[in-house]
Amino acid sequence: MLNDSRQTVLNELSLALARIDVCEFEFFIGQLMQPRRILVVGVGRVLVSMKAWVKRLVHLELDINYVGSETEMPISEGDLLIAASSSGESVFPVAITQIAKHQGAYVIYVGCSPDSTIAGIADCCLLLAGRTKLNRTGEFMSVQPMSTLFEQQLYLLGDMIALEIMKKKGWSEEDIKHRHANLE
Repeated sequence: MLNDSRQTVLNELSLALARIDVCEFEFFIGQLMQPRRILVVGVGRVLVSMKAWVKRLVHLELDINYVGSETEMPISEGDLLIAASSSGESVFPVAITQIAKHQGAYVIYVGCSPDSTIAGIADCCLLLAGRTKLNRTGEFMSVQPMSTLFEQQLYLLGDMIALEIMKKKGWSEEDIKHRHANLE
């Protein structure tokens, strides 16, 4: 049983991550590396994944936080909002995306639905393969419940992003250790 479940999850992740468009990913990295404030938004397990991004990308000296944080700063013209939602229809991220666009922010949608509300508002998309709560025709089929595969990819995508930024900056782990919490 355990081996079957483990293999299923790993196989699905491998197939899904292999579908990430290299050009979209590279463009995304370029957007993250621009000197500006970055805010991320998501709900539920998606937000948990995005908080992991924030934690690691702060170590890489990005000015990044999540919407709703006690230390959230305002978003302004030219700043970046990353809206993560598998369906692109979650009410809170849709509303936040609309507000960010009104403030003049650049918006990137990370999700599974190129024809969604958020994708329509966003300046560009980084699309991942996976199921959504809407079960639309043509979605990447996963045996895992609801948008689990998307949430797993999103978490791992944060680690892939961190590695790429470290490579581009020529940094090693030693270069970022000084920005890690030391009261633990």
